[in-house]
Amino acid sequence: MIEFLFPAAVCGLAVAFGRKKKPTDKDQIELVFRNLGVGGKIGKEKQTFVFPKLVHEHSVENGKEYVYATTVGLPDKTLKPLKEVLSSTLNKPLKLKYKKYLSITVYDIEMPEIVPYKDVPSKEGWVVPLGMNLEGWHFHDFDKTPHTTIAGTTRFGKTQMLKNIMTYLIEHHPEDVEFLIIDLKGKLEFNPYRNLKQVRAVCGDPFEAYEELSQLHLQVKDTMEKFLGNGWNNVVKTSEKKRLFVIVDEAAQLAPDKFMEPEVKKIMSACQYYLSELARVAGGLGTRIVYATQYPTSDTLPRQIKQNADMKISFRLPTGYASEVAIDEHGAEKLPSNIPGRALVKTHEVMEVQTPYIEDTEMMERIDRYVISERKEVSRESGSSITQFGENGVHESESNPKIIKHL
Repeated sequence: MIEFLFPAAVCGLAVAFGRKKKPTDKDQIELVFRNLGVGGKIGKEKQTFVFPKLVHEHSVENGKEYVYATTVGLPDKTLKPLKEVLSSTLNKPLKLKYKKYLSITVYDIEMPEIVPYKDVPSKEGWVVPLGMNLEGWHFHDFDKTPHTTIAGTTRFGKTQMLKNIMTYLIEHHPEDVEFLIIDLKGKLEFNPYRNLKQVRAVCGDPFEAYEELSQLHLQVKDTMEKFLGNGWNNVVKTSEKKRLFVIVDEAAQLAPDKFMEPEVKKIMSACQYYLSELARVAGGLGTRIVYATQYPTSDTLPRQIKQNADMKISFRLPTGYASEVAIDEHGAEKLPSNIPGRALVKTHEVMEVQTPYIEDTEMMERIDRYVISERKEVSRESGSSITQFGENGVHESESNPKIIKHL
C-alpha cells in the first residue's frame, strides 16, 4: 500500500512546488518600471541604467505604501503614464507621489460611491468639505484660497457641490456669512433659499445679475477705502468677521454670443467684467467667488477668474480639452460615468474625491430656521424702485453709463 502511495505523494509535491507563484503588487510595480523604462542613467563615463530600488514598505489605512529611491529628476512624461499603467495593471486604486523618493500607495478597497452629507465632520474656520477618498476627508479653506471654479457635465454633481458649500457655511457661520446667488437656470435650483437671512439675492438672468453686481461693485470700492484708511490689506488679518460668497451657477449663460442684441451682449459683458474685477481685487476684502460652468471654454471661464482661482474642481467632462480648461490637465474626461459626485480637485496637485451628497429636503431641514419674512426680489420691470431701464433696455443707474460706455 505504501509503495503505491509514495509515487503519488511525490508527484503532488512536484506539482505544488512547480506551480507558479502569484505575483505580488511589488512584483508587478517593478515589472511596470522595466516595461516603461522608469529610472535613469548613473555614472560619468560608463553610464548604467538603473531602475527604482525599494527602500521601504509599510501598511497604511486601507492599503500599503511602497517607497523607492530613484534617479533625480523623473520627468512628467514618465510619471503621468506610470500612474495610469500601474492602476490598470494592479486593478486597484493608487496614489503616486514623487519628491526625492517615488512613493506608490496601493489601496485594497475602492473609493466609496456615495458619501452622505450627514457624515461630514465639523471643522472650524471658513472651510467647506471637498469630499472623501481612501485617505479620509478633505476640506477647502476659503480664507487661504478665496476663489474657486467648478466644472462638470449636467447631473454629475456640480450644483450639488454648490449646495454642500452653502449648507456647511450657513451651519457653521450663520451670523457672518452672506450669499449673492446667480442661478442662471432661471432660479430653479436656488430660489427656494431666497428668503434665508444669509441670502442677499437670487438672480435668475443676466439682467438681474447685473443689478446686483453693479451695486456690489460700488460696495467693494467703499470697502477698499475702509481698508486703506485702516492700513489693512487682507480681511484675515483684521477683526472683520463677515464673508460674502458670490455663487454663479451655469456661468456659460453670461457669455455673449454673436446672434444677441447689442444691449444684451453689453449686459453680459458687464457681468463678466464685474466678476473678473471681484476675482482680482475683492478676495482680500472678504468676498469669495464660486464660479460654476457646465462646459468650460475660454469664453465661459474668463481668464481673470480662472487665474485668481487657485482651487479648481471638476466633475466628469466630455473631452480632454474641457478638462484642460477646467483644471489645466486631462483627467476629468476619464472620471466614471456611472458615479455622480466623483470629482478631481486641483490645487498644487490633483486628487480624486467623492463629494458629499445632500437631498434638497435635508438641506432645507438644516437651514430653514434662518428663513425670514418675504423680501423684495430683484426686478427689472420699468418703474421698479430697484431698477430703471432706458429705451434700449440698459440700466441707467449711477454706475451704469461708465461701464456700458467702457464695454
